[in-house]
Parts: sequence; C-alpha cells; structure tokens
Amino acid sequence: MKVRNLSLYKSGIAIVFFAMSLVSVTSFAQKCNHASEVQTLFAQLKSNGFNELEPVDYHYFFIDSDPKDIVHLKEVLIKQDYQYVGIAKVRGKYQLEVSKKEAHTAGSAIERGKELKAIAIHNNVEIFDGFELKLEDNSNDTVESDLKEEVNKIPSPQLFKKALDFYNRNETEKALVAFDRCINLGINPETSYYKRGNCKTALGNVNGAIADLESVVRLNPKHYEANFNLGGLYLDKENYDRAIGYYQRAVTTNPQSDNGFYRLAEAYQRKGDKKTALQYCEKSLDVNPGNSYAKELLKKLN
Repeated sequence: MKVRNLSLYKSGIAIVFFAMSLVSVTSFAQKCNHASEVQTLFAQLKSNGFNELEPVDYHYFFIDSDPKDIVHLKEVLIKQDYQYVGIAKVRGKYQLEVSKKEAHTAGSAIERGKELKAIAIHNNVEIFDGFELKLEDNSNDTVESDLKEEVNKIPSPQLFKKALDFYNRNETEKALVAFDRCINLGINPETSYYKRGNCKTALGNVNGAIADLESVVRLNPKHYEANFNLGGLYLDKENYDRAIGYYQRAVTTNPQSDNGFYRLAEAYQRKGDKKTALQYCEKSLDVNPGNSYAKELLKKLN
C-alpha cells in the first residue's frame, strides 16, 4: 500500500498533503509548548480530509553526538512499545528513528512532544527532532472492495475451506479477506486468527500480525506456532523480553523444538546475556545435534 509522508521537523520544511497544497511548518520540537502553532497545523490537515481519530504511523526522531546515548534511548523506547526503524549518521551526529501507530489531536500531539522531549533529556540525548506522519493512500480501495465482493459471494459453509485454499496457494490478500469474514462469522476463530496473522506478516503489517497472534494465544495459550511466531516478531522489533517470553511458552509446549531453543538462545544473545544464550544453544543441540543455526551460534558464544 502506498503512503505519503507529512513531516514536521525542527528545521522547518515544506510538506505536501494529499498532493493538494503546500504548508510551511515550524519546529514541533521547539514549538511543542505553543498550542497555537500545532493547532494551526492540525486545522490545515483536517481541512484536507485528515481524520485525527484514525491511527496513523507517527515516526519520531532524536539526534545526539554520542552513539551510545542514542542506542540506550532506542532500548528505552522499545520497552515503551515504539518500533525501532533505524539509526543514521546525519551531519556528523546520530539520528534515531522510531515509530508508533497512534491517533493524535493537536492537544495530544503537543503532549506527546513534551513527553518525548523529556525522555530525551532524561536519557542524555540532545534533541527530540520532531515527527513524520505516514498517511495511507486510498488508491487501492477499489481492489480491496473487489476482493471483499468476491469473498462475500462464497457461501458460509464453504468459506473456511476456500480461505485455506487461498492461503495454501499463497493468494495472501484473498486469504486475509476470507479469514476476516471467518472471524466475523465466528468460524474456527483460533485457526482463522492464526492464518490471518500470518497473512498480515507476509504483507508487512507487523503490528496487525501481533494483535492476531496474541488473540490466538488468548484462545489457546499452548498454541506452539503462534507463540513461536510472536517470539520472532518481537525479536525483529528488538523487544527481547517479550520475544523470550513467547519462545519460553513455545518450548514449554513443545520441549522437542530445537528451533525454539535456538531462537531462545539467539534472543538472549542479542539481549547481551551470553551465559543463558549458551545454555539454550546447548539444549537446542541436545534435541537436534544437526541444527546448523545452533552450531553457528555456539561458535560465536564460545
């Protein structure tokens, strides 16, 4: 799905909103205590169709000359459910970018700016450098509508089987829409949430995938695949504690999962706990001495 960016940076730049108008903006980081500045911006957005009640991807930026402070702030924000996007070197300094899907009014945007500026100061980071919105382009709505129309024609008794057929043929978007309908009709909710979560992962909707897979483990805490996949998604987000928690559930459910123990080892290694990583790496190889990934990790740990 296409996105269009709306940026509000400390330096102040021109922005394009739905290709309709150019709006010159001032620094959110500098002006976050001046409600009139932000309220003017949001009024302009709303006049162009922006729905402030609809969650969108807000990308937040921080700058510091010390990479260690930037990395530390990254870990702090990940624990607060921000998604790590990247660290780049900009004009001799280090820029951290994180994101979170949320809805803001002018007032809540001001408060978020104050909050993030305070977090930056508390963690010795020089600058909170504003935000960027990623707004969805609705040009694909017709295609999605056609898919829904096609799926809605499938008789309910055949729907789940057809959804599985789409899934197994890698027709991911059709499968997602079909499992949507299965969930709405209460048809095999555990499997429908699980398969829809995997579809969302394939389509790059990580947060949506996490929400669906967490629905699975609420229905069945011993669902091995859902716990394992959640571990992987949180590991990719560098939320090591949550990744470890889900991998622990996975290997408790299936103590013969050499890959589960290997991924636990990897999560602990990336968290910086070499001793525990080594223990789980050895458990993986106890279950399957031929696990090449565990062998490779063991070399790094020794």
